Amino acid sequence: MLRITKSALVGATLALLAASAHAERNDPGSLMIFPEYDSRQGSYTFLTVTNVNSSESVRVHFNFVDGEDCGTNNAFETLTPRDTITFYSTALSPTPGRGFCYAYARGITNAAAIDFDYLIASQITLDGMSGSEYQLNALMFEGKTGEGNPTDLDNDGRRDMDGLEYGATPDRIAIPRFFGQIEGEGQARAELILIGLTGTKFDTTVDFLIYNDNEEVFSSQHTFDCWDRVPLLSISGAFSNDFLANFTNNDPGEIQGFPVFESGWFVMNGAVASSTATSVGQPAMLAVMVEVSRLSSASLPYTIGEQTNGQLLSQSVSGN
Repeated sequence: MLRITKSALVGATLALLAASAHAERNDPGSLMIFPEYDSRQGSYTFLTVTNVNSSESVRVHFNFVDGEDCGTNNAFETLTPRDTITFYSTALSPTPGRGFCYAYARGITNAAAIDFDYLIASQITLDGMSGSEYQLNALMFEGKTGEGNPTDLDNDGRRDMDGLEYGATPDRIAIPRFFGQIEGEGQARAELILIGLTGTKFDTTVDFLIYNDNEEVFSSQHTFDCWDRVPLLSISGAFSNDFLANFTNNDPGEIQGFPVFESGWFVMNGAVASSTATSVGQPAMLAVMVEVSRLSSASLPYTIGEQTNGQLLSQSVSGN
């Protein structure tokens, strides 16, 4: 963990302000990413996809990416106009495991991935390991080739989030608030779901800027493969309630009305993704924070800027 100087803090803050920071509307799309499925014993994930089109059917291709070995299982479902499907994850991916799922629209009469921005999606995860549960909308990406047109412009068999096939991925991801973390069984904690978008053969390193409640900033890094779910305290001690309260120049009046806990916010940026053959700078990635407690919750993050090098999902050590 590194404490950043005042001049570095000013530079980082100006860089954030200079970016086009906004929260995307979660509009219907052609490509969706469910940040987590969990079909281990005692845990359950229910995935839902709905076709809001009133006259056209669509075939949806589901791909389940295992977080342990990055292997994939896939399945297909057809949705008629205004149809919806909800299923327990093992119904389509029978191998027990945990990871993420992505799905996309395909044509009814051919196998081509198509621009069909009429899909909406959500998930419910019941985590028997932690006793928590949360509901979350899928991360949606619009098609960019025109309604009904094929999206695989480069014929590589992958879904490119490059602004040409599908919408671009975020340049940086911001989480507006975390509570100071306390170690120990039964304590409320937050965990971060991370998804790498370079390829299954790559490890992605993410840079973190962690701000306390008084504009002090600290830095950290975390490296993962295609998918990870990791406690904030495993990423950096700067998330610790004790550290924030006793070893930073924190604001003693916050959290307002409940100053027992400290709080802060953080920004993530892909630093490098590496395989045995190559490295990719500024790799695309996605992240969602899940708060695990008696009243658990999760919400879509805020995004800052765009980048065009995300894809689902290369199996090559060369990436895209």
